[in-house]
Amino acid sequence: MSSIRDFSLVRGAFAAAVIIASPHVAAAQEAGPADKAVVRSTAPANRAVYQAAQSYRGTKILVSTNERRLRLVTGRDTLLDVPVGIGTGTDFEYEGRKFRFETPTGRRRVLMKAMDPVWTVPDWHYMEKAKYRGLELVRLAAGDEIDLEDGSKLVVKDGQVGRVNQFGNFWAFTPGTEIIFDGRIFMPPFGTEQRRIPEALGPYKLDLGDGYLLHGTNPFTEDTIGGAVSHGCVRLANSDIDRLYHLVETGTAVFIY
Repeated sequence: MSSIRDFSLVRGAFAAAVIIASPHVAAAQEAGPADKAVVRSTAPANRAVYQAAQSYRGTKILVSTNERRLRLVTGRDTLLDVPVGIGTGTDFEYEGRKFRFETPTGRRRVLMKAMDPVWTVPDWHYMEKAKYRGLELVRLAAGDEIDLEDGSKLVVKDGQVGRVNQFGNFWAFTPGTEIIFDGRIFMPPFGTEQRRIPEALGPYKLDLGDGYLLHGTNPFTEDTIGGAVSHGCVRLANSDIDRLYHLVETGTAVFIY
């Protein structure tokens, strides 16, 4: 899944203490658009998968990780040939947990398609923020009430994470905001609205299983297409994922090499 130049906005009743950030920011800070200028081999990274793809006669999606291109082929016709973003190929470790952010080669198929997908944020997103920004990571649970230095409380209730002021008024955080106060970043529980981010995956997704997707991108990050910038998903420009989504059916073979 699931990356990119950092940006911050200010909004909301308590916005001064909250950083609004593009999903997938950490990987882009490491790779960035400049990565696209590196001369790369066009030879397949996985020759066995490449050869299987050449032998396959049905409609197929081909993803070259070395070229960073996706092609949709049916018969002798190439219906789509576009650049993509792929995994950074980097390792990440936090509190004994290890992650490998790469796009795995192999044969897959389109298991499902969805419009307007919402990203359920993985744990590693908050771990990256904590590590790279020098913050303490706090994992929230339903019913939590945490006192903040300004006298307000951070509260988890009714499927929402928000703040309660000194008058008892509750405001839920807008999904997509990083909840950062007092040198701590707070991880919303699964099932809360704040753990689900709209627009991060663009207008469409094609699910390949095991958490890997073909998807669009946040509008602020389209300049990263063509780079090694994701946490493993294959990312397309929104106009390209729109075309791909409407051209392929569930069950279409996908070869990543």
